[in-house]
Amino acid sequence: MGLEPAGLVRRLAARLVDCLVGAAVWSIAAMWLVIACSGLRRGPPDLREAVLLAATVVALAVALHLVYHVVFVGGCGQTPGKMALGIAVVRRDGTRVGYMRAMVRCLAGVLYLLTLGVGLLGLLFGRERRGLDDWLAGTRVVRV
Repeated sequence: MGLEPAGLVRRLAARLVDCLVGAAVWSIAAMWLVIACSGLRRGPPDLREAVLLAATVVALAVALHLVYHVVFVGGCGQTPGKMALGIAVVRRDGTRVGYMRAMVRCLAGVLYLLTLGVGLLGLLFGRERRGLDDWLAGTRVVRV
C-alpha cells in the first residue's frame, strides 16, 4: 500500500474537468437528438411529446455519465480529468479496478445525493481519503 492517496483539491479539480467534458459531449448529443426529433415532425410538438423529449434528454445524460465513468475507470483507472490531474482509481491492493467495480463505484456516487453529502466525510477525515463510493466498490484514489 505504498501509493499516496490523492488530495481533495486534486480530486475536485479532476471532477470539474470531467464535468466540463461530460457537459460538452451531452450538449452536442442532446442538440442532435432534438434536431433529429424536430426534423421528423411537421409542426410544433404537443405537451406529451415535449415531456417525452425532455425525459429522453435526461436519460441521455445519465447514460453518458455511466458509460463515461465505467469505461474510463474500468479500462484504465482514469477519466480524462483524473489523467490531467495525475490521479487514478485502483483497488485497495493497488491493482486494476475492472468494469464491475467501476460500475459499482459510479452507481454508489448516487448515495452522495441521497445522504446529502454525508458519504463525503471519509474524503475529509479518513486517512486513505476514501468516500462512500470507494468503500462500497473496494477502491481508492491515488496519485500516479
